[in-house]
Amino acid sequence: MSTSSRSVSLKSARVPPVVTSASSQPVSSENASHRVPVQVFEGHKNWVNCVCFYPDESKLVSGSRDGTLRIWDRKTGAVKVLKGHTDMVWDIDVSRDGKMVVSASNDETLRIWNGESGESETMDILKGHRDWVRSVEFSRDSTRVVSGSRDCTVREWSVETGELAFEPFRCHSEVYCVHYSPSGDRIAAGADNIQIWNTKTGKGTYIRNSFVTSLVWTADGTHIIGGGRENITIWNSHNGRRLRTWKAHSNPYIICTLSLSPTGSHLASSNGGEELASVFDISTGEQVTAFKHSQNGSGIAYSPSGKFIATGCNDNKVYRR
Repeated sequence: MSTSSRSVSLKSARVPPVVTSASSQPVSSENASHRVPVQVFEGHKNWVNCVCFYPDESKLVSGSRDGTLRIWDRKTGAVKVLKGHTDMVWDIDVSRDGKMVVSASNDETLRIWNGESGESETMDILKGHRDWVRSVEFSRDSTRVVSGSRDCTVREWSVETGELAFEPFRCHSEVYCVHYSPSGDRIAAGADNIQIWNTKTGKGTYIRNSFVTSLVWTADGTHIIGGGRENITIWNSHNGRRLRTWKAHSNPYIICTLSLSPTGSHLASSNGGEELASVFDISTGEQVTAFKHSQNGSGIAYSPSGKFIATGCNDNKVYRR
C-alpha cells in the first residue's frame, strides 16, 4: 500500500541539515497534540486501504477491501461509488488536473476512471501484472501511470493507449510502493530494498538494507524518505547513503503509509498495526501531532495545500482532519 496515499506536490522543501545524523531515536508522544476529525465519511463495507485528495481539495477518493472506490464531496458529503474491481483496492491516485482516477487491485489490474463525472464505468483496464497490484501513481503530466506489484515488477503505462511504455523493471521481491521523482525522470520502488531507475536510460540506483512499504521524494529529488515496520529513514537518492533513521511506531506491522506535507517539513505516517497515526517533524523525528482511531489505521494523505489530512481506517470509515 502506498501511499497510498501519494506524496502531494511539493514546493520548496529540502531535507534540513540536521538529518546528516544517522542516529535512531524513539517516537515521543508526550507533547504531541491529538487532532479530532472534522469529517467522517461512512459507506465502505470493509477496511479503507487508501485515500487521496483531488487537486482543488473539493473531493477526496478512497479505496477499500470491499473492492470499490468512493469519491466524497468534502462540502456536501455526497458520495459516488465506483465498482468494477473483483478484489480489494490497494492504492489510488488522482491526476493533477482532477480528470482521472487510477486504482490498483488484488485482481491484478489497474483501472482508470473518469474523475470528473465519477461514473462507475471504467475508462480503461490495464492488464499485464501477474499478481496483486500494490501501488499506482500518475506522472505529473498525467500521460503515464506507474504501477508496482507482488509479481516483483514495476510497469509504466501510456494513459492514451493503455500499453506499456517500456519493458517492466524487475525487482528482487514483491513491490509495495512506486513513485515518480518530482522531475518525472526517475521512478523509485520500495520492496526488500529500494530501487531507483532513470526512465530514459533504464539505469538505476540500488539502496541495500532499505525495506520500505511506502516512500516519498523531497521536492528537489535529492532524498528519499521511506517507512517500513517501526522505522522511518531518509536516504540520498543518488548514492543511497543513509542520512537518518528514527523509530516512528511501536508495532512492527509490515504495512506503513507515508505522506509528506507541501512544505516538506512534516511527514504523516500510518501503521497498519496501530490505532494511532502520527505527524513527525522530519528535522528531528519528533512526533508533533497524532490521530487516534477506533481501530487500526491504513492509508494517510496530506491535501495539496497542507491544510487537511485524510486517513483510512479498519472501521470502514474515512476521516478528514
